[in-house]
Amino acid sequence: MSRSSTAHSLPASIGMAQVVHLAWPIVVSMLSYTAMSVADTLFVSQLGTAQLASIGLALSMHFTLHSFGDGILTGLKVAVAQRTGADDGPAVDRLLWLGLWLALGMGLIEASLALTADVAFTIQGASPEAAAHASSYFGVRVLGGPLAFGTYALSSWLQGRGETRLPMIATLAANATNIALDPLLIHGLGPVPGMGVAGAAAATVVAYGVSFAILATRLRRRIARSPKRPTRALLGLVTRLGLPLGLRASLHVGSFAVFAAILSQVGDDHLAAHVLTVRIISVSFLPGMGIGEACSILAGQLIGARRGAEIADVRRHGLRLAAGLMAVCGVVFIVIPEPLVSVFDPSPTVFALALDLLVVAAAFQVFDAACNVFQGVLNGAGDTRFVMLAGVTTQWLIMLPVGWALAMPAGLGSLGAWLGLTVEIVCFAAITWWRVRRRPWARDDETGRVGCAAPVGA
Repeated sequence: MSRSSTAHSLPASIGMAQVVHLAWPIVVSMLSYTAMSVADTLFVSQLGTAQLASIGLALSMHFTLHSFGDGILTGLKVAVAQRTGADDGPAVDRLLWLGLWLALGMGLIEASLALTADVAFTIQGASPEAAAHASSYFGVRVLGGPLAFGTYALSSWLQGRGETRLPMIATLAANATNIALDPLLIHGLGPVPGMGVAGAAAATVVAYGVSFAILATRLRRRIARSPKRPTRALLGLVTRLGLPLGLRASLHVGSFAVFAAILSQVGDDHLAAHVLTVRIISVSFLPGMGIGEACSILAGQLIGARRGAEIADVRRHGLRLAAGLMAVCGVVFIVIPEPLVSVFDPSPTVFALALDLLVVAAAFQVFDAACNVFQGVLNGAGDTRFVMLAGVTTQWLIMLPVGWALAMPAGLGSLGAWLGLTVEIVCFAAITWWRVRRRPWARDDETGRVGCAAPVGA
């Protein structure tokens, strides 16, 4: 078994420094990707409320479809982390091309959905104007599927090995490209007319192309010498880990698509306030997600190294870091909400609604931090099926029914929907905390059953 593929050996003990070392580039990457959506939202908001609401509809639909593939490739990341922890160099090499093949197949399927763009939003109940703009954005955005999945496959492979800085650099370059192209493609320049909301999607597609080019160029020698044909055992490992993550991700985003559809029934103002508030609180929940991803990588590597008992240290340090950061953000949401909302120049009604939603967001920050860390630990340990079941249960059987009841019959609109979201977050945090405390991986430190620490026939 080769030891050459281990990018960063595990230290003798896991401390806060290891979590921070892996987490901060992932956090920057996530914030940068979200900055692309924020930039799109800022430029599109200048076109009108219907156009702004359409971005929320289009992104919800796109992420619902795209997130299944992202979940599969997150399974690749976990597999790479576990094989890296086990110093299984041949398997890590084969997983590189397995990720690229998966990205190509899923990307082509997504790109074909451009043919359905004209009818994708008419069934959601949005206003005709918002539906038309959403269709325009979606039809262009899905064409970038191969580039987006290819970027995520290479990033996942690198992150699983503990290399989180190169994906960050590629993401920052992509964000700079998107911001530079947004005003040109959305509004036009001089006699050159803009593309409207479709221009925002086009800028994002080009940005993904830049990111993929950077990663592929830096990894060209590794790609050239790695075996292009994956083994059945590795495909089975990624499938076992990734399918629950893909279903979880797709159903997670799907629940928020339904969530957005509920708000669209209430009115464009409520949907626009929801979109704006999500963009604002991304400065807290995305860092929390990044810390959770770092915990997942460390947990996976510990499983591979047969050191599952030390996952408790990962959970403890990750929770302290995420909860502290998100709690500070919660205070900011309460103390200075007006400047945060004013950046988007909303209408007075949307402005008032967004202020109420920021108060709700501040209330669930620490619980959301716990969700990110606990599910990250469980995913890295290979307990992806439980995370899927817990997520589907809380979102579809708690968040949506409670949110709908408070938004529609109770007449609270977007505020009621977000109260339902808060109940879901608290419940998911409690369920995953219970599972982490049970330490399902501990009984498998010797057999490798949960984490698949045993060799997989690479």
